[in-house]
Amino acid sequence: MDVLPSRARGLTLVELLIAVVAFATLTTLALPTFSHLMARNAMASSVNLFVAQLHLARSTAVARETHITLCPSTDGSGCDNDHRRWQGGYLIFENRNKNRRLDPGEAIISREMKAWEKISIRSSSRQRNRISFRPQGRSWFSNTTIRFCHEDFPDLNRKIVVSNNGRIRLIKATRSNPVNCR
Repeated sequence: MDVLPSRARGLTLVELLIAVVAFATLTTLALPTFSHLMARNAMASSVNLFVAQLHLARSTAVARETHITLCPSTDGSGCDNDHRRWQGGYLIFENRNKNRRLDPGEAIISREMKAWEKISIRSSSRQRNRISFRPQGRSWFSNTTIRFCHEDFPDLNRKIVVSNNGRIRLIKATRSNPVNCR
């Protein structure tokens, strides 16, 4: 019995080039959207982690009936004095002597290191580079604002405001109310 050879199947060069051009076009269109999606997720993760740390500090102050301080820390073993260095990391410690500095014998409650790349975290005040909570859950001193700024996508910028009474709220950037990151 003779078997007739079937016609070879495959792609011609023209068909292959059309497929490659279509793939390249779709990739070019999708890549900026994907970059924004990744940046939005990184911003949300950074902000949510910081808010969780603020809530942890406040609830620990109330539960332990003592002063708790959250401060920027690049090495995880002491506080930095620069209000612009929050993206290098931060720590929460029990501040028994109320001096807002980590001293020997004071317990470190939580330590977070290095925020996402391209996201800067800054306090709005040079004098307010630490956030402390009293045993009643109130914040020391006055309101403070922590700004989260993305260097590529300013529409993702956020502010966290910690009020005097310890209330923590999040403000997203809008066209009418942008978050100033300078």
